[in-house]
Amino acid sequence: MANKLIRSNRNPIKPDKQAEISDFSNSNKGIKTPQNQVASVTFDTNLKINNHIRNKLQAMAVLGYSDNQKAAIEVALSVYIESLTSDERKELEFQIASLEKRDVRVKSK
Repeated sequence: MANKLIRSNRNPIKPDKQAEISDFSNSNKGIKTPQNQVASVTFDTNLKINNHIRNKLQAMAVLGYSDNQKAAIEVALSVYIESLTSDERKELEFQIASLEKRDVRVKSK
């Protein structure tokens, strides 16, 4: 029975590529445009919802429509946006782009 024990240190896993110091420099935080300006930023925020909305999101995840509640919101938004007319979608995309630019401006300071 002793031969059937897991020998975890016999063949250690080695990475294909090792990270270098330059991989973690400040210049790699965000997507840079040719003018060396940040084009997009991503950060976590909080959204206050009631238990009924939370339960709907959780049900979507449990039934496999999404991986989790956050992804369920993405699915619901995608379906909603697809239901809009082309003019409504353009208007919404313009507003989203404006808000994204604001986020870049605020976070790039």
